[in-house]
Amino acid sequence: MENIISYIIGIGAIVAMMLAWVGVQSLWRNTFSENISDEDVLAERRSCGNCGCTKVCKKEKSR
Repeated sequence: MENIISYIIGIGAIVAMMLAWVGVQSLWRNTFSENISDEDVLAERRSCGNCGCTKVCKKEKSR
């Protein structure tokens, strides 16, 4: 019985992490909706220079 409970907890934790990731992607899509062209919304930030700005990157506008 303890084995089954461990599996249920493990599966539940994985499902919870997946749902949390979907939530992060959704919030990110809403925040940066004007600049998103990929389904993986966080992939659009690959070239981020980590300047700390919360708006559209100036580096992206100059291209």
